[in-house]
Amino acid sequence: MADGTVDLGATDIWGLGAGFSAQSSSTDPFSSEEVVLASDGDMACTNEHDKGNDYSTTYKYCGTGIVASLAANLTAFGGVVGTGAAAKIPTGISFSFSPGGQAEITITGHNHQTNNHSSGANAPNTFDVSGLIPATAGIGIPALIVAAGEAGGTASRNGASLDISMNHIDKEGNDGHFIGESITCRADLSVDYEGVAGTTTAGSWLQILQATADDNENPDTSSVTAHQFIDAT
Repeated sequence: MADGTVDLGATDIWGLGAGFSAQSSSTDPFSSEEVVLASDGDMACTNEHDKGNDYSTTYKYCGTGIVASLAANLTAFGGVVGTGAAAKIPTGISFSFSPGGQAEITITGHNHQTNNHSSGANAPNTFDVSGLIPATAGIGIPALIVAAGEAGGTASRNGASLDISMNHIDKEGNDGHFIGESITCRADLSVDYEGVAGTTTAGSWLQILQATADDNENPDTSSVTAHQFIDAT
């Protein structure tokens, strides 16, 4: 028996294009179901409604100018991608950075089968999150927060993640999905260091917490976490 015909490859669901190589992607349908039970507990009838899809793609970036390459995906985060039935709204974008490695980006979002999100009038809010990442980021670990230990030679970044999301609210009307809005955009940061990061420069970061660890076989390590909120544009 010959091998079956099955596609091999990840899909660029969000259309990032040149410089971004899709590593994995998924499309997961969702729906609500209304079930009526008969007097004896058996199902009398059912109706499926508010259908749509959740989407996710993880990319690797080849380049050193990730902010310009992502363009409106950062300057207007949450903006609708595509039109009509193919339109999708991103509600989360995450970055992972490693020493000497290419940046990894994961974008998640969704659409609706009825009254789908669209750009233009009544489009959901967008957020300019481009200032969270240095313009030249792409290879290695960018300085997402300033730590005194790095300038003093007592610490060096060895891993970082940045997760950006908003509170997206969808409401259903009589004919299916009726309205959606995005509010309260938040960025969560985590940076790991060899050595002790020391004093950090807050900037717009809030609740900056630093954990340290040491033992008798390895150099000291530390990690910094923080978050901030980004206003709608």
